[in-house]
Amino acid sequence: MVSDYERAVSFGDALRNRVAERVVPFRFGRALFHDGLPLVWDLNLLRVDDAAGATAGALAEDAERLQQEAGHEHRHVAVHDERAGEALAEGFDALGWRSERFLLMAWRGAGARTADTSGVEEADAAAVRALREEIVRGEPWAESEDVVRMVVDASELVAREARVRHFVVRVDGDVAAAADLYSDGRTAQVEDVATLERHRGRGLASAVVVRAVQEAFASGHDFLFLVADADDWPKELYERLGFAPLGRTWSFLKTP
Repeated sequence: MVSDYERAVSFGDALRNRVAERVVPFRFGRALFHDGLPLVWDLNLLRVDDAAGATAGALAEDAERLQQEAGHEHRHVAVHDERAGEALAEGFDALGWRSERFLLMAWRGAGARTADTSGVEEADAAAVRALREEIVRGEPWAESEDVVRMVVDASELVAREARVRHFVVRVDGDVAAAADLYSDGRTAQVEDVATLERHRGRGLASAVVVRAVQEAFASGHDFLFLVADADDWPKELYERLGFAPLGRTWSFLKTP
């Protein structure tokens, strides 16, 4: 029987496979490339499908070869087996790569925190683009407008492949907070939850997330999850809203 953790991982893997322009097998899995968006690290990476015999050194070697051939300045390896990621983390740390953990969380029913969804509306991609661009510009790695454009373009590309629905709250006519709902008909994912900094602390993120949850189950989905940074505070908000941890995935990154 497939676990909820495996179901969430499979949903994400299938989505990334559809988005990829090229898939290149290597000894531990598949390298995914989107040559039109080379500055988007999450669309250009090596995904480990079978970690048996893998070491950080071997994976770094494969990433160096494959991503150098693609003309990339970054190196990125994703490991969706929690135990394998834990075993590899020390080796990547020793190589000077950055290790990141992501927490898969499944909806388990209403939590201790409630939210007023009366101000939430459904919108199109154009309505949320300005918010996405402002959020990305605030990231330390967004060093140019090319990076901002490619990251937002990538978000829209993935969203289209995921049959996205956008839920937003407006303040004075402008989108102040948003959350996306991805779907394959049975499984749904809440993704890209964001609130502009000047509007934070007002419960807007909670409102768009709760509305997305409501719409997911109203439209017939039987499983809903999201992905949170395992080392950042939003995971605690999601727990209070009713999401429970399933397990972790790992990402290893060598930045330019």
